[in-house]
Amino acid sequence: MSNFPFVGDTALRGNLDKAFDYIVDLISLSESDDFSELTKSSFRQTIIIYTSAIIEALLLHFLKSNFNEAELVLEKWELVDIKVLYEVDANHKIVTGHHKLKRTKRKLQKLNLDGINSILKSKNSIAPALCTNIDKVRDLRNDQHFGTHTSIKMYTKKDLEFVFSVAGKVKSLF
Repeated sequence: MSNFPFVGDTALRGNLDKAFDYIVDLISLSESDDFSELTKSSFRQTIIIYTSAIIEALLLHFLKSNFNEAELVLEKWELVDIKVLYEVDANHKIVTGHHKLKRTKRKLQKLNLDGINSILKSKNSIAPALCTNIDKVRDLRNDQHFGTHTSIKMYTKKDLEFVFSVAGKVKSLF
């Protein structure tokens, strides 16, 4: 039986269940006394990555389920037909032109967790506190890019509990 019965897309539901099963397997490894704390932290890191992928997939599913394409068009004002009236210096110019509203269809398959969260936040579709926590999950997930770290990042049970709580809140949107 699926942990995501509310997802009608069988491929998505299958991928969510597969990721969930993988997380369950990794949890037991992250609690095992057979591994060092560093190795357990690596298991937790992978759990966070997979849990954030589930959160991202569920939020994208929520977005697709609650909004049509027209509601997801990106609108941006652009200054066009710019003419320089006066150049103050190399970093400052006085210009003229006109604003034109540019509408761009969003490519949902190109959205990442930050983009999805931003859309849902701008549409007031989810609670601001949940948006903030989704951003914290994204930050935890992005810590996998360890090239810029000055120390070894250790992932804790508390990190997992937080990510799981956010996943539970996202799942409760359905």
